[in-house]
Amino acid sequence: MSKYKRLKKGIIKSIEKFNLNLSERVVLTEAATGNYVVTPIIAAVAGAKKVYAFTKNSEYGSIEEVRRQTYTLAEMLDVKKRILIVTSFEEIDFSDVDIVTNTGFLRPLNKNLIDKLSPKCVISLMYEPWEFRKGEIDLETCYEKGIKVYGINESDERLRTMEYIGFIVLYFLLDNKYSPFSSNVLLVGCEKFVAPVFKILTKNGYEVESITDYNIPLYSIDHDVIVILEHQRNILIIGEKEKAFIDKEKIDENNLVIHICGNVDFENVKFRYVPQKIKPFGYMSITTDFIDPQAVIDLHTAGLKVAEGMLKANELGLKGLEYKLFMEKNYPALAFEDVKLW
Repeated sequence: MSKYKRLKKGIIKSIEKFNLNLSERVVLTEAATGNYVVTPIIAAVAGAKKVYAFTKNSEYGSIEEVRRQTYTLAEMLDVKKRILIVTSFEEIDFSDVDIVTNTGFLRPLNKNLIDKLSPKCVISLMYEPWEFRKGEIDLETCYEKGIKVYGINESDERLRTMEYIGFIVLYFLLDNKYSPFSSNVLLVGCEKFVAPVFKILTKNGYEVESITDYNIPLYSIDHDVIVILEHQRNILIIGEKEKAFIDKEKIDENNLVIHICGNVDFENVKFRYVPQKIKPFGYMSITTDFIDPQAVIDLHTAGLKVAEGMLKANELGLKGLEYKLFMEKNYPALAFEDVKLW
């Protein structure tokens, strides 16, 4: 029960931090397990009059387990009556939905689903727009129907997303007995991910080198630990010689590789790596809630705050650049680069 008490405290704290108000709104999101159980609860605690929480059986837990975890936490916050866990879209009155979140079990938000929504509805991406994966949302249908889709600005000072990644790396270093007194670290990836991790590690006394440019292959490894942090460019970072930036045969069996995100080929390697389950490019092998559940609570609260803002902008009749500026000035929001989606 202590886990649920912590989640309860985190939800209340985050709603206050973002001043989230979904009073009288109807929300469609997912119901999940673990730290991701929080999303429908956040919406309900923020005042939503009804929350449809769609779920299915998965590797993360059965429908029965999802129900148990969701309703346990919902009861603690006195919002169980406003959350309806559904396993079929036939159970949802789409015409009544104000907010849809682009989360796990709801994907893909395809034409068939979007056509069921009212033009008054908005869709929260729940991450930054540059992370958008083709096929997750039919943006063209959204545009045709006038349904706005905005992402989260994870650089908002109320979010600490990138810093959490630094602490994940620090955790794996210490958990594998690599202290700053005995080891040095190589960070390889995009600047957006590398810079905050570099800051956290150097603050904790590590000798750190970083690489964000792949023009010249890395021929030798002089580091004890390599951290892969590439979330923007689909380039093979570690793999077979001549194909990858780092030849996997050049990495010693005594080295440790920490994989946060990025395209790698770890088949038949001799070195150790964590975690054991490596996600493909575009996904993170370790998400920020691994180190602290507050990470996902704050992120999803921010995503719902973005949705609150879109509904307000719609009510004000804002269009185009005026809409974008309103969202990015007053909410933790980021627009797509495509002007027509503003």
